[in-house]
Amino acid sequence: MQDFKALLDAASGYSEFVAGGTEEDSKALRHFEALAKGALPDDVISKLSRLPGSYSILVAAEMWCPDCHKNLPVIHAVAASTPAIRLGIITRDKAEAVFKAHFGVDKVKIPFAVVLDENTTPLGQFIERPKTAIGKNGEVSESYKNGELLADTAREVTSIFPQG
Repeated sequence: MQDFKALLDAASGYSEFVAGGTEEDSKALRHFEALAKGALPDDVISKLSRLPGSYSILVAAEMWCPDCHKNLPVIHAVAASTPAIRLGIITRDKAEAVFKAHFGVDKVKIPFAVVLDENTTPLGQFIERPKTAIGKNGEVSESYKNGELLADTAREVTSIFPQG
């Protein structure tokens, strides 16, 4: 998919993306980064170690976004756990036209992570927060806000990859 390849080619790496944020946003992200170090469960690590082929995770994100502060460090940890995955981060503005057209969404909620195969064909996506973060009445749970569901983010992102 040429559009996704162009976006991936224009994407920043994790460190470059984080360096572009304000001190306050970087501090918020670093807090969840520390929590994310231990957030990859054994089943996730095992699956990632057996991935067949190579992949990319293209993420539309912004440094001011609280959901990005929580989930981007985990997505980075997933990608960093194996040489089979490349991580690229773009702004929502850069992603908007392609993501809206391909995924049929009215709004690109962030973080919006797309797992791509080696031909930059989308395999699936993770949008905004893990499904477990939403309560029965549509409210965002306190456990999510406190960074207690990072393993759920890791599992949801990893579930998109094929079995090894």
